[in-house]
Amino acid sequence: MLKIAFHGAAREVTGSCHLIQTARGKVLLDCGMVQGGPERHERNREAFPFDPSELTAVVLSHAHIDHTGRLPLLLKTGYEGPIFATETTAELCRIMLADSGRIQEEDAEWKIKRLKKEGLDASWVRPLYTEEDAMEAVDRIHPLDFHREYALDGFGALTYHLAGHILGAAVVELTVGGGEKSTESRRILFSGDLGVEGARLLGPPETVDRPDYLLMESTYGDRQRVETMDRTEELLQIVEETSDRGGKVIIPSFAVGRTQEVLARLNDLVEGGRLQSVPVYVDSPMATAVTRVFAMHPEVFSEEARRLLRTGDEPLDFPGLRLITSVRDSMELNGLEGPAIIISASGMCTAGRIKHHLKHNISDHRNTILFVGYQAEHTLGRHIQSGTDPVRIFGSWFDVNAEIRTIEGFSAHADLDELLAWYDALGGVKRRTFLVHGEEEASLSLARRLRERGSEAVTVPEPHQEFVLD
Repeated sequence: MLKIAFHGAAREVTGSCHLIQTARGKVLLDCGMVQGGPERHERNREAFPFDPSELTAVVLSHAHIDHTGRLPLLLKTGYEGPIFATETTAELCRIMLADSGRIQEEDAEWKIKRLKKEGLDASWVRPLYTEEDAMEAVDRIHPLDFHREYALDGFGALTYHLAGHILGAAVVELTVGGGEKSTESRRILFSGDLGVEGARLLGPPETVDRPDYLLMESTYGDRQRVETMDRTEELLQIVEETSDRGGKVIIPSFAVGRTQEVLARLNDLVEGGRLQSVPVYVDSPMATAVTRVFAMHPEVFSEEARRLLRTGDEPLDFPGLRLITSVRDSMELNGLEGPAIIISASGMCTAGRIKHHLKHNISDHRNTILFVGYQAEHTLGRHIQSGTDPVRIFGSWFDVNAEIRTIEGFSAHADLDELLAWYDALGGVKRRTFLVHGEEEASLSLARRLRERGSEAVTVPEPHQEFVLD
């Protein structure tokens, strides 16, 4: 018996959660939070469609919250087994899940205050989970190395390969026993999120020869990134144009991966003498902590980044850069005069300090809101990026007078051409490919492309759909 069920990121981008079942046990690939959409709070509170106590193990692909954010709930509802991740993913989860727990507590406190102010009952309000809950989940993580095979309690074996998406991100290879009529093992490959060619800090994703089954991301399955000029040059152009107006460049950016990639490009400009008079603020305690973790793991950097390190140039540190952690220092940025670059999380503008910076800057025509990452449907970031005007922030409406720009090349997700190239490099998939982690149109489009290339057994699963594989 070999089954797989898709309980998240099926015909949507977030909430990664896939259940592999054999006669010997059950392994959960990722346990992510749903991000975006008015119903996300209710969906994240829904009971798991399986019994957490029956799981053999949880295997994480990487640390982003849409892949890890419901781990504390999994423990609260009965899971007592191990959680496996790469060493750097384990380090990042300690930062990111703690931050997520704090956000859940703060959101609950804000809602309680609002209800009480309106004279309504607030006794029912509870955080999704707390920081303490999050740390209990983190303490359960077993850090593993890349390129080594590990046994999973009789279920099979696990090997991690570099995915190039963010620090510690992995392509997951599972080797499991065959079905009742076969003693042959089966290899299941889960791409996680695949990185891009030409990234400044991390190398390209690795491949594995001809898996039996493939779970593959499809975030950009329907399009190539539009790059009319070099990413660094385009960033410089936007900063210069905004500075000439006396404005600020506000960059919503994921604390893990995207922020560090942008900083590496800014480092090139500053160290090269092309950007000298514009201060750069990273206003995110989590991004600050993650940037320090990046600096500790040069072994996963791209060859170009390692070359810089050998010459004594730290790619994530340059004159004019200030890392903001305190609330007071963050609030002071609201009154900042003159040109500046403010990088703040969250990358889709769903929570965190970026919402305050948007509130104070989005209505000023001198400013630019610069998107450097994917914006999921129904998020504030997608609304702004697609031209919605006015937009609602913290319950109030704000006119969008700032210039809205996007540099697609900074995305940490492989585009269509890169997805196809990675798939081709596998040398084929023996049995079946499942496309996940993409909006429905993107997943279906990539499925058509793969079939056109001769890969007939390609499926885009429905949410919670289960398949008997062997």
